[in-house]
Amino acid sequence: MATPSPIEPYTPTSEAITLASQALESISALGENPNDTITFAILDPAMQDTRITIPSGMFQLMVNILQSVSRGEPVTILPHSAELTTQEAADILRVSRPYLVKLLDEGTIPSRKVGIYRRVQLQDLLHYQKTEKQRQFAVMEELTKEAQDTGLYDLP
Repeated sequence: MATPSPIEPYTPTSEAITLASQALESISALGENPNDTITFAILDPAMQDTRITIPSGMFQLMVNILQSVSRGEPVTILPHSAELTTQEAADILRVSRPYLVKLLDEGTIPSRKVGIYRRVQLQDLLHYQKTEKQRQFAVMEELTKEAQDTGLYDLP
């Protein structure tokens, strides 16, 4: 049996969408002003009054996941240290695998070889993505400024 991809998403069923929506309604007040920690009580007889305490940051992550699931969006959770195949990395960036390999060859995104295959750390991929968005924003600002300076575009 093949090992599933580490980025294989959880795709919510209609029941999961309903339950996530109900959970969001129930916890909406907690998300507005969370304490440093949140404690949940599990009311399942098999678990005998189990309580779970988590940091508020983790609680916010759970809320974000519930929001995505309630909209029917597939969800994937990965640690930043996760190593991805070139295809998985390309899928995350929404680029072709050959384009990603070009970025790896140029050293734009760090990678390492495992045998004949390359692996890319998620944190490196996210850093590239953030840097690229900042670069694109700066280019758009410069183009807007040039358009305004030449009179092609006037702000109201």
